[in-house]
Amino acid sequence: MQGINVQHSGGAGYKTMVGRYSRREKHRFWELDFVRGLCVLLMVFDHFMYCMWDVMPAINSMLGTDFLAGMREVGGQYWNWEVRNNVRMLVITAFFVLCGISCTLTRGNFRRSIPLLLVAGGITCVTTIVSDFIPGAEVDFGVIHMLGVSVLVYAILDEAAVSVGSLLGTGRAATAVKEALRYFPGVVGCIWLIWLFNGYACMEDLNGYWTILPTFDAAGASAAQKDIYSVLLYVKNYTFSTGDYFPILPWGAIVLVGGIIGRLVYHTSARYAFARLDGRWNKPLCFLGRHAAVIYVAHMVVIPAVLAVCAWVSSFAG
Repeated sequence: MQGINVQHSGGAGYKTMVGRYSRREKHRFWELDFVRGLCVLLMVFDHFMYCMWDVMPAINSMLGTDFLAGMREVGGQYWNWEVRNNVRMLVITAFFVLCGISCTLTRGNFRRSIPLLLVAGGITCVTTIVSDFIPGAEVDFGVIHMLGVSVLVYAILDEAAVSVGSLLGTGRAATAVKEALRYFPGVVGCIWLIWLFNGYACMEDLNGYWTILPTFDAAGASAAQKDIYSVLLYVKNYTFSTGDYFPILPWGAIVLVGGIIGRLVYHTSARYAFARLDGRWNKPLCFLGRHAAVIYVAHMVVIPAVLAVCAWVSSFAG
């Protein structure tokens, strides 16, 4: 972020502000943390309502309680509400685009992918055990799995682009080509999306909300083969048995496409467009955004655990 000559009609005061802004902890951009924090907050609320609808009844059945039993209908209505489904599509798309933007702000994407993949493996192990008590809880390829794979793929593609660029030497033309090559992961993401929606999936308005309908038919394949296909893309007339599910296509491709936005905005002077709006007002959501991965993983365990403890305590009150 340093070494870029930023000019603005605001004069020295603006330049001083930008200087402070650009030297914030780990060179973070508040607007990215803010939107990411908002997405995580909405995801946590979404999961809470899912627990009201599906998890809490299982807990009550196991403990012989009726804690928040009346919320099951509310949770079910919310979960099947067309507004919720449309907002969810926008939120998860924004979240994955932000992940792609973040990939352009570091050369440590290999390092970033490792803890994601390790956490993903841990989630599968833990939820496999939990599924013995709560059927359907096992997560074989959820959002953390997909993000780990996507960041790793971005790292491989970006490193390949950098390696090719290093062979071009110096000079104005070589520099321009090197910069263009850094868009390679995003271009691959665009090609994958075009390939997917050109023959293997489509967007359709279903009962008032937009959803992805698979057209890829794996008829004749075994269940194990369909599970492998399901990691890559949605399979027609097949339900992948996992409590949380985000296939690489289209979601991983959207992460890669986010890299194009990152290159166009956060590698030019446009990165400072929102600097003037930074302030104390955004700190709560920015805090959530800075710790998005931890919050996302933790809330999947904390919410059901807290509900189970509350239900257990309520049994003594009766």
